[in-house]
Amino acid sequence: MKKVIAITAVVLVAIGIYGFTTLESNKDKGLSTMKADHILMGVTNFEETVKWYKDILGFEVEVQWKVAGLDNLDLAYLNNGDFRIEIIGNKEGVQNNKQVNDFGEHLSHQGYAHICFQVEDIDLTMKQLNEKGIETFVKAETYPLDFYNRRVAFIKDLNGNIIEFGSPIEDTRIKK
Repeated sequence: MKKVIAITAVVLVAIGIYGFTTLESNKDKGLSTMKADHILMGVTNFEETVKWYKDILGFEVEVQWKVAGLDNLDLAYLNNGDFRIEIIGNKEGVQNNKQVNDFGEHLSHQGYAHICFQVEDIDLTMKQLNEKGIETFVKAETYPLDFYNRRVAFIKDLNGNIIEFGSPIEDTRIKK
């Protein structure tokens, strides 16, 4: 009986050591921890842009700072929930944001084209924005995406940057 207990103890210790080292070696602190942090927006009208995102979309200034040696730049992080926008204002910069006139032209843009915020009710969101004087760029539509539906609408900020509002994606295969 003592042999069985001793062997069992050795096996449990070995499993514990092996399990502990396996857990330690499998801790990936690289790509598996990735999540969106922020998007950077360069502007020539820093104060006006910060105010617009605060007043219109409800962002809060997390921090505002200057970089030594780059006196022409103003920087700020603005937060809305888990989403952050970094705004860099360059008083000496040239605004080269290509303005688009329609949705097709917008979709032909190469590179980052817009940011999207998820909201529960697109129609209410657009009504609230319109009441604040923000024009609709693309009216609310529900788009069927194979087995999914999503309702989206678009506006432009004061600099002409396009902002999408999207409802949660609805899986149409799930019966309600």
